[in-house]
Amino acid sequence: MIATEKTIGKPLFAPWKVQGLEPRPDYWRVRPDEIIAACESVRRGRDEVIATTPGGFPVHAVFYGDFSDPPPQSNWSAGSSSTTCGSYFRRSGKLPTVFWCSGIHGAEAESVAFAVNLIALMEHGQDLLGRKHERLRELLQHYRLIIVPCVNMDGRSISPDHLRGVPDDEFRKISQGIWLDGSPVGWRGSKEYFPLPLDRVAYPGGYPNADGFNIMHDACPGHIRTAEAKALLRLVERNYVDLVINGHSCECEPFMLPPSEFNYNSHVERGKRASDAVNLALFKAGLRTTPGTGLRSGREVNLNNLFVLASGALALTLECTVWHGLSFEQILDTNFITLETLLESGLQDPFVDRKALLR
Repeated sequence: MIATEKTIGKPLFAPWKVQGLEPRPDYWRVRPDEIIAACESVRRGRDEVIATTPGGFPVHAVFYGDFSDPPPQSNWSAGSSSTTCGSYFRRSGKLPTVFWCSGIHGAEAESVAFAVNLIALMEHGQDLLGRKHERLRELLQHYRLIIVPCVNMDGRSISPDHLRGVPDDEFRKISQGIWLDGSPVGWRGSKEYFPLPLDRVAYPGGYPNADGFNIMHDACPGHIRTAEAKALLRLVERNYVDLVINGHSCECEPFMLPPSEFNYNSHVERGKRASDAVNLALFKAGLRTTPGTGLRSGREVNLNNLFVLASGALALTLECTVWHGLSFEQILDTNFITLETLLESGLQDPFVDRKALLR
């Protein structure tokens, strides 16, 4: 890959081309201009540009529901150490807030395609395949919804539209990049650098933004490097978010991860119930080969942990598959089922019991 001059809204590196890549269907809209167009067409909700990437792309957030709350008079840290936490969380009688966050890793287009379809559903009563998802629409009446369809527009701009049928070794190069000598940077190898040294790579992959930062790991309090991470944290804090669904992708079958152990104990337990419910629903829908229940929490530290600190939210990660034998429609269904399952469970089992989190 040949580096090009860095200009506004244009990639620093040439986009990766996959020979013989299956043509995408029309409803799979994941290119930066398509994402921007979907957000700018919003009429039933509200569209807002919350950040600009190093490559000059806008990061859009779309809001559905009543977001007229006044700004909190304290932050979650102070409010949760007060008598009632009301100094931060003053939404008595308001609906819980769910935040769908896609494309923190730009090569992972699956949750991005879903987010664009979710916007279409909210705007027109059907997704881009013409499906109405009536139960999901009923459930969404009980929540406020924020959608960021693609956080890492820089990485998305240099990544293929999808990775169905791409060999694992090429998948890793597209995702995490290749060094100048042609060797892969690798999943764990990419995390040895923050930022990735762009002068040492022939292609950076879709993981980092145009400055080489992996936004998912821009999680050092007091030293947040990227405009994208700062904007997400401000959004979560300002809008009293209760549940964050962080959409990612992997080469194996889809699954939802329970929260990290670096968390409130109650969040870990609630997150395990949530991940069990999602994985079981995916299994019943024929999108997994096993129920996938009983997964253990890991010990990772990433942006999800800071979402918790920003608003007390429960933050979960969906690892959708890029292929694993599933069709484009089934990949979208993985995301639709995940959201519907979580919203269903939240009616009986609140995502966050804020009073229980008081000091």
